[in-house]
Amino acid sequence: MLVAGVDVGNSTTELAVARLTPGAAPDFLGVWRTATTGAKGSTACAAGVSELVSRAERRLGEPVHRLLLAELDPVDTGLVELGHLEELDLARNAVVRPVSETPSGAGAAGGRLRRLGELEGDPGPEAVLAVVLDEDFEDAAAALRAARERGHRIAGVIVQGDDAVLIGNRFDRALPIVDEVPDAAILPSGALAALEVAVAGASVSEVCDPLQLAELLRLGPDEARAARHAARAVAGRRTALVVREAGMAGSAAEAIDTTVRLLLADGTAVVLDEREAPPPPGSVTALRGAARAHEQVLDAFWCRLPEPPEDPGLRRRLQRRRALALAVLARGDSSDLLAVLAQRTPGGAQVVCDESNAAVLGAGTTPRAGTTPFVIDIGGGTVDLHREGLAVITAGAGELVTRICQGLLGVGRDAAERAKRHRAARVETPFVLHHEDGSRSFLGEPAPPVALGHLCVLAGGPPEPLESTLAPEVWGGLRRSAKQVVIGRNVRRAIDAAGGVPRGELVTLVGGCASDAEVIDAVAAELGDLDVAVARGNVLGRHGPRAAVAVGLVLAYAAGS
Repeated sequence: MLVAGVDVGNSTTELAVARLTPGAAPDFLGVWRTATTGAKGSTACAAGVSELVSRAERRLGEPVHRLLLAELDPVDTGLVELGHLEELDLARNAVVRPVSETPSGAGAAGGRLRRLGELEGDPGPEAVLAVVLDEDFEDAAAALRAARERGHRIAGVIVQGDDAVLIGNRFDRALPIVDEVPDAAILPSGALAALEVAVAGASVSEVCDPLQLAELLRLGPDEARAARHAARAVAGRRTALVVREAGMAGSAAEAIDTTVRLLLADGTAVVLDEREAPPPPGSVTALRGAARAHEQVLDAFWCRLPEPPEDPGLRRRLQRRRALALAVLARGDSSDLLAVLAQRTPGGAQVVCDESNAAVLGAGTTPRAGTTPFVIDIGGGTVDLHREGLAVITAGAGELVTRICQGLLGVGRDAAERAKRHRAARVETPFVLHHEDGSRSFLGEPAPPVALGHLCVLAGGPPEPLESTLAPEVWGGLRRSAKQVVIGRNVRRAIDAAGGVPRGELVTLVGGCASDAEVIDAVAAELGDLDVAVARGNVLGRHGPRAAVAVGLVLAYAAGS
């Protein structure tokens, strides 16, 4: 009879199939994995589990009789941009931050937003910031020249595409022009706006000053003080655009909640202070406010984005964002998933034990590990410490590190996941790489043209460019710091909650994140003062640190039957 242990994680689902014969140890036939297809424990996860079962059955040539699961509690992971929420609370200022890397001209300007078509009429008394949408750069430059000849005072230009330099060369090279503004089409025509382009290598100096911004936007004394959020939002950038929008005044701005509130186990409620360390597991029972409502909370973990000490400009931008990496572990109900999966196999599906017992059993198959008294399972959503008779589960692990990488690099989730797991380098020439340690090496084949001059992920194939201007040394330090802050600290939280680890004890790391050497280093550094042996598990002697829970579920079922 074939049975399958199913570990539905927050990021990855793993399946371990074994043949059970009375009187004999389970004969493990293979391990399969795929991305989890829904929130952990939800019925949406059934699609991923069913796909793994089908793959295993095709490979083995016979059906799986029964599915074995553990109790499942989901984790919600994400970034809460407290600084961005403050930007929404700007009274009459809506902030737009161009992503332009190649603006044209330099200087600061204020004026009324006008589409190119609106400049065909008679000029008004006020300066204008022209908005170019999908017009060809030749046509846009011609329209701007004609508008200036008619008497329009064009103080700056905002371009939706990436044609700032092309338009500037044909219209006015000195005029501040920003491009790659995705919000250009929805900018309110006729609204007052302030625009600034700094010279190459510098950052804006006027729109980041509340009083200078008030002058450009014609704000009153009270509004000038409120503009501090907008000024802070654009600080440290080479290009910036701030739009004054009268429709945002008054009670609408006041309704925005920019705090995260915690309900503690003792019944008290406090506002989350991102500068304070998270309390021990079990201290937080609910969340409210900017992080959305979470009930039946088992643990909450948060941290700020890591900041590079060697780059003051980037530090200021990160501090201004006040981005909070937040993971919330809540009690789940997987009964519906169990009912769906029960229809997949002849013998149905059943919950065998909790994840902690399964992880200890699975990690115990590591050669020379013995009884593995302390097992730490580092997955996508949680860091779980397991020892005999005790389990401590903390929110925040690999997925939270991915979200931090995503927030630092400004890329999509898939790119952030690769950037988290692999080294990076900058492609300086088609054949030269500048690595994270400052060294340089040569490529055997020329890098793709799109990679030239970019920070790139080195994942075994051609360099994969990232849309980031970070130096390799800075990015490498930030990546390792994110792993230390999230995983290293959560391992320490779990150990402290468990009462510590005896000196000289073996701590075995399993889970997908344990395959990352930087994670092993982060944990070993965090536990350096405890004088413990930190080792990576090797489940069944051939699967590395993965599939410990799935294998353990089969072992627990075999022992019970």
